[in-house]
Amino acid sequence: MKGTGRMAVKLYNSPRYRDESGAAALEMAIILPLILIILFGIIDFGRLLSARLVLTNVAREGGSLASRDIQAASNLISMLQVAGSPLDLVSAGQIYITQIDAGSSASSPYPTINSASSASGGNLSVQSSIGSVWPNLGLPSNIYQHLVFNSSQNTSDISGVTVVEVYYKYKPISPLSNFIPGLMTGSGGGMIISSRAVF
Repeated sequence: MKGTGRMAVKLYNSPRYRDESGAAALEMAIILPLILIILFGIIDFGRLLSARLVLTNVAREGGSLASRDIQAASNLISMLQVAGSPLDLVSAGQIYITQIDAGSSASSPYPTINSASSASGGNLSVQSSIGSVWPNLGLPSNIYQHLVFNSSQNTSDISGVTVVEVYYKYKPISPLSNFIPGLMTGSGGGMIISSRAVF
């Protein structure tokens, strides 16, 4: 039995064993940063995906409610900001609700924005993609064509649409963006993500 104990002590103190323990520490020092980078990437990507899902749901629900004309657009924006509560849509977000009326006659055949039924809210400085400066008011051309007055039918195909746009400035929580420039930090320490629904 005494021989076995001495053998273990000799093995532990042998230079070969000490070299192997140093190699393990070196491997850990190399692999740990890679594991942390992957972990931080998974966390931030998951948060970004979650934020996109919240924006999509807020835009769809807002479009559904606004198209039914249940509440004024300004009141609806307040409700949507609360509905997107996992995200701060007041200080880091912007919501636009735009009502577009169809052309009403042969003398005014093109759709127009109804300013009285439109509103916006939030502190994020971002421009709406709907407006007179954009071709087709920023609508897809197939939807825009349904809003143009048709002389043969003496009406347009649809009476109007409501567009809800939701913008949010996503900021990563991990320090990964400090080490990899431009990663999820497209504009001033964050990345603006958006969703739009047309009803």
